[in-house]
Amino acid sequence: MDRSYRIVLTALLGAAVFSFWMWLYPQALNYQEQNQLFLFTWGYLGGRLVLPGGFADWLSEFLVQLFYVRWAGALVHALLAVLLQLFVWRAAKYAGKEGHRGLYALSFLPSLLMLVHLGDVEVLLSYPVALIIAVALCPLFAKAGWHRLWLIPLGWWLVGPVIVVPVLFSCIVGRKWADLVMLLYLVPVFFAQYRLLAAQYPPRDAAFGLNYYRLIESLPALQVIIPVVTLLCIFICGLDIRMRYPRIVDIALAAVLAIGTWIGVSLSYDKDTYEVLAYDWLIRNERYQDVIKRAEKYQPHNPVSACSVNFCLFMERQLDARMTQFYQCGTGGLVLPSIRDNLSDITSAELLWMMGMPNITLQYNFDLQESIQNGRKSGRFMSRVAQCNIVNGWYDRAVKYLDILEHSLFYRKWAREQKVLIQDESRVAADPVYAYIRQVRFKDDFITAYGGLDLMMAILYNQNKNNFMAAEYYKAWQRLKQWEGEQ
Repeated sequence: MDRSYRIVLTALLGAAVFSFWMWLYPQALNYQEQNQLFLFTWGYLGGRLVLPGGFADWLSEFLVQLFYVRWAGALVHALLAVLLQLFVWRAAKYAGKEGHRGLYALSFLPSLLMLVHLGDVEVLLSYPVALIIAVALCPLFAKAGWHRLWLIPLGWWLVGPVIVVPVLFSCIVGRKWADLVMLLYLVPVFFAQYRLLAAQYPPRDAAFGLNYYRLIESLPALQVIIPVVTLLCIFICGLDIRMRYPRIVDIALAAVLAIGTWIGVSLSYDKDTYEVLAYDWLIRNERYQDVIKRAEKYQPHNPVSACSVNFCLFMERQLDARMTQFYQCGTGGLVLPSIRDNLSDITSAELLWMMGMPNITLQYNFDLQESIQNGRKSGRFMSRVAQCNIVNGWYDRAVKYLDILEHSLFYRKWAREQKVLIQDESRVAADPVYAYIRQVRFKDDFITAYGGLDLMMAILYNQNKNNFMAAEYYKAWQRLKQWEGEQ
C-alpha cells in the first residue's frame, strides 16, 4: 500500500511539472531552445568536456534541443523533477539504514525549489542535470572508500562543483577521519582543475559552476541554497521518525509544499519578462491574433512589447485602426534600434526581413546570436543569417552556416533543403520567399542609419508599390513621430 501511495504522489509531481511548462510557461522552453544549438559532432562534445561540469552541460544541451517541440520540453522538465525526487529518496534510504516511517513528501522539496529557481530564464538546464547526477552518486560515494581519490576529480570534471553533495553525504554517513580527509581533498582538486582547465574564468565562477547560469559573474542565491536543502532533505527523510498518522502528516506536508511553491513561482516568474517571451514564442509560430489577445488583457510598458504588438496588428491588418489602443513609446515601438542583447531585436529583425531589408536583418540576427551571454549559437538566428546570404546571392557564405545547421536535429532537414536549392539559381528565383524579398529589397547600395529608417521605408514603397508593409509602417512612423513632437 505504501508503494502505491508513493507512486501516486510521484506521478502527481510529474504531471504537475509537465502541465506547468506545457500550458503555463511554454515561452520559457522556446527561449532556452533558441539560445543554444546542439551539434552531433565530436568537436562539439570535446568543446564541452574540456571544462569542469562539461558532461552535465553537454547532456543538458542535448535535452534542451528537444524544447523545439513544446510537449517534449515539458516532458523533459517533468522527468528531471521526478528523477531528482526519486534519487533524494533513494539516498535517504541509504542514509537512514533503518527504513522510513514517513515524510516522503519532503523528498519533493528540492524538485519544487528547482522549479522556483527556473523562474529566472538565465538558469541553464545543466544545473538541475548536474544536481541529479550528484544526488544519484551519493550512495556510490558512501561505499567507495579510498576510491573517492579518483572519483572526486572525475565527478568535478563531469558535473562541476555540485560534486560536493555526494562528498558531504559520504562524510556525514561514514563519520570517519578518512571522510574528513576526502572533504579537505576537494580544495586541491578544485585548484588543480581550475588551473589546468578553466584558468581563463574568474575563480568564483569556476567554484560555483561555469555552466549553471547564463550570465557571467552572476550567482543567484538559490544556486547555493538548493544543494544545501537537498542534503538536509536527504538526512531528515532518512530519520526513523515514528508517527501515529504518517499518511496524514505526509499529505499535510505536501499541501504546505504546494502552497509554498505557488508563492515562490509568483515571486520568481516576472510577469513582464514572461509576457515578452510569450510574444516572441507566439510570433515565431505565427500566432499573431494570440499576441493581440494577450495584450488586450495585459501588456508590459516597454519598447519590446510595443514592437511585438504593433507587428502583430499589422499582420492582422489592424495597425492603422487599433494602434492607439495599445501601449506606444514613439517610433522605437515600431522598429527598435539595435540593442545587442539576445531578445530585444527579434521582432524588429522579423519585420525588417518581411519589409525587404535583408542586410539590416542580417546585422540584427548576427548581433542577437553573438549577444548570447555564454557564447552559444542559435539555430533560429543562424537560419535567418543563412537566408539573408541566400537572398543576396552569397551562396558560399550561406553554405558555411548551413553546414553547421546540418549537424543539428531540428534544423538538419531545412539546411539540406537549402543546400540543394542554391545549387540551381532558377530554383532560388522561383522560391516564393526569396523571390519576394529580392523583388522588394533595395535596388541601390547606400549608407543606412536608424534615424533615416522611415525614409528607407518610403524608398522601398516608391520602388515597388506591392510593398504594403513599408507603406503601412511609414504612415505609422510619421504618426508616432508627430505624437512625439506634441508631447
